[in-house]
Amino acid sequence: MWGLEYALLFGVPNNKLELIEGKFRCAFPFLRRDQAEANFAQWVETLRHWKGVPETPPVQKHTRTWKVETAGFMLELFPLPVDLHVPLDGEAFRAFYGSFWRRDLWSGQPPGRETGWEWFQRHHDVRLNLWTLFGAACERYGGMHSGQVDIALSDTAAVSPDQYYFRSGPEECTIEGDYFRGVPDLVAEVLSPATRAIDRGPRKDLYRRAGVPHLWLLDPELETIEVYELAGTDYRLTTTIGSGEEFRPRLFPDTTVSVDDLFDTQWKRNRDRFSTEEPDPVPEWLVSPETRLGLEYLLLLGHPERRREIWNNRTPCVLSFGSPTEARARFGHFVEEASRWEAVAAPRPASLGPDDEQAEVGRFRLTRRGRRVSLDVAVDARKYRELLHVWTRNEAWDWGEE
Repeated sequence: MWGLEYALLFGVPNNKLELIEGKFRCAFPFLRRDQAEANFAQWVETLRHWKGVPETPPVQKHTRTWKVETAGFMLELFPLPVDLHVPLDGEAFRAFYGSFWRRDLWSGQPPGRETGWEWFQRHHDVRLNLWTLFGAACERYGGMHSGQVDIALSDTAAVSPDQYYFRSGPEECTIEGDYFRGVPDLVAEVLSPATRAIDRGPRKDLYRRAGVPHLWLLDPELETIEVYELAGTDYRLTTTIGSGEEFRPRLFPDTTVSVDDLFDTQWKRNRDRFSTEEPDPVPEWLVSPETRLGLEYLLLLGHPERRREIWNNRTPCVLSFGSPTEARARFGHFVEEASRWEAVAAPRPASLGPDDEQAEVGRFRLTRRGRRVSLDVAVDARKYRELLHVWTRNEAWDWGEE
């Protein structure tokens, strides 16, 4: 059985953040109808407890489809996959999506650049330039590469790096030719406002413990590349190169990489079209205080750069709010909802510092540090690897269409 959290965390088709008629869609496949029906029934009950619905809602059952609506959510079972449509507030959706690109809301920014916006398109262009570089390396040296496609990294971790390279062939490093498994030889991460501290901290540490031998950290704002190599059990910074410089990667010794080529972006070529004015001050409330935010906002939207990863058998989610005041109020609501989900009394949060608190509620660990609220959800990376195998099977996506 799969808990409802797996559908909400990992069931976003093509990892697209889309709000259609006020609902966010998740889809989850199965290989057998009895499994699909059992999970459907369990998810309805979880949803009922979570949202405080007193009675189990009636299920409309047809020959090959089941459908139920409760608390604004809609669950629909097709011959094998289950579709889940989650109601979300449009204002909140836009606010959180944009918040990931505002430096004011996140720690770990370059000195002197703690405020202001960065542009998603610039980040995307750097990833595309890396894709071109790694593709050329594969043609020259062999191996496989990809970016933002899931890697079942270990029995406790799954990641989705911006770009990565395997020296091995598809039989050794892929799952049914669609997803990846094992440890890449090279990982490249493109830093952004919401991920600078993450990429330099827990994500880098995860790669270290998994044994990723080569790591690049690219910062589009500074136009620098930090090159790390694993030396024993720790990373060693071998070089930092900047604008106008070149280097030869150890894995690609006959290839010269130009920093300027990697940071050649539409934003740079058309800088005069982009505003350089300082943004308005961050509001006290990023989302109107009249809008109550349920746990689904953390589960669905709390993933900078759309990364739904597993670190040490926990999936991290994080949102930044306009102020500690807003974060404190939202944190309380999240703890209440997690407690209903787990059918336990809401715990009293433990103090972690002057303006930090944490609450453990079953599979959920909620932490507030100032204006940021994070949620770590207990999941099983081995089960997730099984799910990747299912996702590759066409028969698991039987929608009943001719």
